[in-house]
Amino acid sequence: MTKQFSSFDEIDEQLKILTLKREIDKECAKLRIYDIKNHLYPVNLVRSMDGTLARVMIPLVLTRIMKKIQSRKKEEV
Repeated sequence: MTKQFSSFDEIDEQLKILTLKREIDKECAKLRIYDIKNHLYPVNLVRSMDGTLARVMIPLVLTRIMKKIQSRKKEEV
């Protein structure tokens, strides 16, 4: 579907709108790249993994501690 223009002013106005939209898209892309770089920065990776590591490591550590306690009880008996 092509748009019909009735004057050069309409064409100029549409070109300005398209130029502004392109600039906005470029700025959005820059912000996304900045966010990705920021999230991939090593310090931020460690921060974001803290919760995940805690959820994985706490049960692992607790099960190992429980196994050691149980093995010591068996040795005492």
